[in-house]
Amino acid sequence: MIQISMMALLALQDGLSVKEFERLHKDLQLRNKAWATLPWKYSVTEARLQAAREKKPVFMVVNTGNALGSV
Repeated sequence: MIQISMMALLALQDGLSVKEFERLHKDLQLRNKAWATLPWKYSVTEARLQAAREKKPVFMVVNTGNALGSV
């Protein structure tokens, strides 16, 4: 018997099959993504100093506008 999580049940209500849900759930796991292992810095100054020491670029993500619009 297949055990279905609460999230899977909600996905089924929205029209996803169990197989589609399981595939999406697997694909969205961060542990399998190389970019998810990059160290994050909250200080631009700290990031710039480290990048200069290591001779690497800085990748910056900027979001403007209402923070509630991002959820």
